[in-house]
This record gives sequence, structure tokens and C-alpha cells, in this order.
Amino acid sequence: MRPGIRPRVAGVLVVIFGSFGCGGDTGGRVPTAEDLAGALVEPGDLAGDWTVLVAPDGTVASGVVTDDQQQLLPRIEFCDAAGAASRAAAATVRWDAFAQLDLDVDDPIEAPDRRGHLVFVQEFLLADRPDRVESRFDAFRDGFAACLGEIAADLEGPGVATAMEVPAVGDDRYGVLTTIHEAGGVDAEWRLHSTIVRVGAVLVGITVVEIRSGTGVEPLFDIAAVGEITTAAVAKL
Repeated sequence: MRPGIRPRVAGVLVVIFGSFGCGGDTGGRVPTAEDLAGALVEPGDLAGDWTVLVAPDGTVASGVVTDDQQQLLPRIEFCDAAGAASRAAAATVRWDAFAQLDLDVDDPIEAPDRRGHLVFVQEFLLADRPDRVESRFDAFRDGFAACLGEIAADLEGPGVATAMEVPAVGDDRYGVLTTIHEAGGVDAEWRLHSTIVRVGAVLVGITVVEIRSGTGVEPLFDIAAVGEITTAAVAKL
């Protein structure tokens, strides 16, 4: 995710994802990491002016996830109400491919006034036997569902997590919208749209993050717009 941006939000996928048919006919094989990397969402797949994130060291944040990069990816952090299976699934997940796209907006958040928007999309993909993918999806879904509701103030906050409608894509899907208010009396909030989709042997995680800051600054993305991103990403599998 963006350097220096990592909110502490329980129960969300934080940041902060060639068509080969990984959800369909793969000849009976599980897609490889290279297959998945070829199916990651790209700027031209989405409406708006998007670019692939380039890290300060010049690394493009899109493609196969190496062992070293695995530890740098955003993690799923479930709240205390989540069950043991959900916690284990979050602790052991290893994503095969990852991408982050940043939206070029007219009024970006910049110091010192911090007024405007910051928007990015993260996509996470993994492939495994379909039964294992289904089991992990179920564990993630149950963990997200257990963490719905009010979120007490911590380093940031307070906030709330609510179930989010997801388009009828894949074999199963679940979504959560988590809104977190920034501390310190600033009129700003994080809006994290977290979606998981199961497509046969592939698990898809998509996080659409919008930070809006400033009195009178309204969100750019609604649930329908987030659904369009999810639909575009899953269509590439």
C-alpha cells in the first residue's frame, strides 16, 4: 500500500489485484502465480485515470508476489469477535499475485491543508484446490461478519463496519464497508471497501480505499462504483 498509510482497522483487508480462465476451464490444473499475475486488473480496465503504483525504489507494485514481498503486503486483521478458523486463515494466507492502482484526482490530499481525496485499489489473488479456496473464503467471510458494527477509537476512530452489497460475480462473494474517522478533530475519514470473491480455484480480494479530508468534501465512490471495479477485476479471471 502507500508508504506511511496503514490504518488500524479490525476485521478489514487493509492496505489495503491475459485471461486464462482460472475460474473455468484450466484443464484440471490450479492456476500458477504467473497465470494470476496475467489476470490482474490494469488501468485500462477501470473508468477514470488510474496508474500502477511505483514504490520509492522504482519497483512496480503489480505481478507475482515474491517471498520477500509477501511480508510487505497488507494483512487481514480481524477483531476479537472473530473465530479461531478466521484468525488462522488470516495468519496463514499467502497471496500469489498483487496489484495496486492509484487514481489521479483533481483535488488530491496535499500538505499543509490536507483537503481533497486520495483513492487507490488493491487486488490480491491466490490459487489452490477449489475445496481449500472455499474453506478459506468461508473463514474470511465469517471473520468479516463477526466484526461488523461499531469500532471503538484507537489510534484513529471511532468507526463502523457494515455489510456491503457485492455484484453477483464468481461462485460466492462478501463485502464490508468500514468507515474510520481520523483523530485529532480533523474532518477526515477513511472509507475502506473490502471484497472477497471465490471463483473456482481462485480467491480474489479487492480493497477500494478512499480517504477524504476537509469540510464539505464528499466521497467520490459509492457502493455501485466499487461494484463496477469488482466486476471488472473478476471478469479477467
